[in-house]
Amino acid sequence: MKRALLLQSLLIALAMMLLNGCLPAAPPSETRHLTHYTEQDGKTGVTGQVLLRENAAPLQSAYVSLYPGAFSNLLGPPQFISGPTDAQGRYQIEDVPPGTYYVVARKRQSGQPTGPLSPGDYYSEHQRITTEVISGKLAVVDLPVVTIKAPMLFKRSVGEVRTDTGIRGKLTDAQGHPVSGSFAIAYEDADIKRAPDYASTLADQEGRFVLYLPKGGTYYLAARVHAWDMPRPGELYGMHGEDEPRPLDIADGQFIEDLHIVMKPFEGEYKPEKSRRPF
Repeated sequence: MKRALLLQSLLIALAMMLLNGCLPAAPPSETRHLTHYTEQDGKTGVTGQVLLRENAAPLQSAYVSLYPGAFSNLLGPPQFISGPTDAQGRYQIEDVPPGTYYVVARKRQSGQPTGPLSPGDYYSEHQRITTEVISGKLAVVDLPVVTIKAPMLFKRSVGEVRTDTGIRGKLTDAQGHPVSGSFAIAYEDADIKRAPDYASTLADQEGRFVLYLPKGGTYYLAARVHAWDMPRPGELYGMHGEDEPRPLDIADGQFIEDLHIVMKPFEGEYKPEKSRRPF
């Protein structure tokens, strides 16, 4: 198998330093922790098979990514990524430092190992899977995947393009505690029950975020914890405004500072496959 590529950009290193041990975990009902191991010449890492959930058929040319255990949003480049799975859907990621990791499988119609996901692509995030990597052993993680039926939450920007216009602020819960690993989202109109137009960087240990915007204008803000689908009951969610979204007017070249959004448990009804409409 092709050895894993370790992606060590300054951005990811900084994110890991800020987020290590601080992100909210996914609800227990959505996460499986696998603890099956095999030995292979003292190798350390993760191995397994990617399968179609509907019929257990192996999926070729999928890529498996590892995110640190604290990185619960599964956004941005992974810490490790496999080569494409073989005809039997098998993959192997070696030379992985011991620790807890989220294990995610994706196959894009484009054939690229990274990038935005689109309807028709395959992914395994319908059930979050973690494993503990142990020195000298390979954790065995088989990943069932499904096809995406709705676009991902983000349409345009996910905090990747830095500009001279935007918003800096803080995300906290109702008790004032920072919600690290969450993110702010911005809309160009008051209809916030849809995919957002822009998203911020992940909030750090103090709950602080930066949201870069392409130009001045009127924007409406909300805040999320997870990037896929509409909020689930109990998931922290917030918006700028009390009962209705409140507009923010920003001039070209301006940064609004110290915006505070309080995130509270979502109380709406969950409707599957509503990625385009958060609630």
